[in-house]
Amino acid sequence: MITTLVQPLINAGNRILDTLPLCPFVSIEAITLDNQTLAAISWFIPFNEIIALLNTWLAAIVIWYAAKTVMRWAKMIS
Repeated sequence: MITTLVQPLINAGNRILDTLPLCPFVSIEAITLDNQTLAAISWFIPFNEIIALLNTWLAAIVIWYAAKTVMRWAKMIS
């Protein structure tokens, strides 16, 4: 009885999954810019500096949460 109720849901899920591409990155790979365009965009928006800043910020946040968790486990803070 449960199989007869679940089987249509499984079939619908399979149909939905069949419509998706095998690799989700195919459409992203199709969008390419030449190096001159990227250089012009990078001149206005400093991607390297933004990524470096975000990496530093993320590392600081991870260290802060790790220290906070260890202190809570050690009952140093409430």
